Amino acid sequence: MISRQIIIISIFLSLLFNQYMEIDVGYNKTLGQLDKYSDNGFSLRATYSNNIQNSDFVRWQGSFQYISFYSDSYTDSFTMQSGNDGPEIEVTNSESGYILQGGIRFTPESGLFNNGLFKPYIAGSLGLGYFNEVTEYEDPDNFDWWWESDDDDEWGLDDIEHQQLNFVYTLEFGANLNFKKFIDRGLDIGVRYTMIPGMESFNESSNYIDDTDADQGLEASLIEIGENINANYVVYYIGASFSLGSFAKQQDSGIDAFRRF
Repeated sequence: MISRQIIIISIFLSLLFNQYMEIDVGYNKTLGQLDKYSDNGFSLRATYSNNIQNSDFVRWQGSFQYISFYSDSYTDSFTMQSGNDGPEIEVTNSESGYILQGGIRFTPESGLFNNGLFKPYIAGSLGLGYFNEVTEYEDPDNFDWWWESDDDDEWGLDDIEHQQLNFVYTLEFGANLNFKKFIDRGLDIGVRYTMIPGMESFNESSNYIDDTDADQGLEASLIEIGENINANYVVYYIGASFSLGSFAKQQDSGIDAFRRF
């Protein structure tokens, strides 16, 4: 009975952890004259992938991307009925995007030179993007530690100024640069192009690209690619990549030790 349970747990762990993860930070650049969500800003990307039927070149992947277009905070105060200024409040206005997708990735599993150190990839994904503009009103004294705060004396309000849900598709070009000593861990670098059909713009027929801050080198070439495929955004990202299979091996070792015991 115990051995059967161990086998079931082992199979479950191998299915759960025989996958790959990438976590990146990046710079999101707008490639057109958009009516909203047009500021360049910070991006966070997380991708989860696994080989399709043990393929050496094809994986399915799921990804989440957060984009902070801008955030502006200032102090204001209400006007009381008496005409006097009320207590000060902290006001934050921000625009953000949240993109959830699934797709296919092409990458050589054993690496470009069959040593597992350099794994270039191309990926295409489809999904949905939720974009919103929010104004938050908070009591400036809300920043006490949670165990010291008095909920009766604190307040906050979120006002959604604008929101929209769009179909989104993306194209990624990147590479995993694994460390020789730790072949299942390394750096992840790449470029992600985001296309959003129906995203409102000042001039839908315009193919405007703001390349005033781009040199004539790599960035100009990347922007030109984005222009050719009608991308709304391009993200330059860097982060960590790792195989969750290494954790499965550790679990399997623990199970084997328990079985011998």
